[in-house]
Amino acid sequence: MPIVSVLVAFAAGCGVGPHVDDFNESLVAAAVAGCACGNIGYSSEEECRAEAPPDEGEQACIEALFKNAEANYEAQLDCRTAVNNRLASCLNSKSCTDLARLGCGGEAAEDLEDCPDLPNDINQELAECRN
Repeated sequence: MPIVSVLVAFAAGCGVGPHVDDFNESLVAAAVAGCACGNIGYSSEEECRAEAPPDEGEQACIEALFKNAEANYEAQLDCRTAVNNRLASCLNSKSCTDLARLGCGGEAAEDLEDCPDLPNDINQELAECRN
């Protein structure tokens, strides 16, 4: 592959791929962390784990969004990934009856406020991907 093609591919967002993958994986981890405690809307833990968002289509949408973005959002993705992973870890470290689980979401919300902002249009598209 000519060097120009490599540079064009990298500039088009290929370098953000691992960051988007990690972000998607962290979204799934945070979503399924509550499955063992009887998530509302699911008849079983297995159903929750199979259907918890983001599904494959939502993940593909998120991947396309960031790979096609003109700017580099690695810092924003990395910060959000860390928040999601801490949320999942917090939820997984507590029993279903432990009221401290309620604090996990609050801590995650506070941590998310410390992350670098995404532009409004990217936030809007991200929300659309997840709906």
